[in-house]
Amino acid sequence: MHYLRKETLICVLCLMKLQEKMKQKVKKGRAIEIIETGFEFGLSENDILERLQKKLNVSLQMAQEYIKMFGKQTV
Repeated sequence: MHYLRKETLICVLCLMKLQEKMKQKVKKGRAIEIIETGFEFGLSENDILERLQKKLNVSLQMAQEYIKMFGKQTV
């Protein structure tokens, strides 16, 4: 059996944490695009919430948070 050194384990954990942060940033970026595009095409907030839930696989509560964070932004 091979044993990993403590430093190697720390590096692996750091990489896993970095990967998770990157996934969250990508998800937020997709949320912004869904929200902006939805409003540009005249979708209702409820339709946008449904699209966020479906496309990003998030809860209604998280979709509502995305609308609060990104719904009022102008380009």
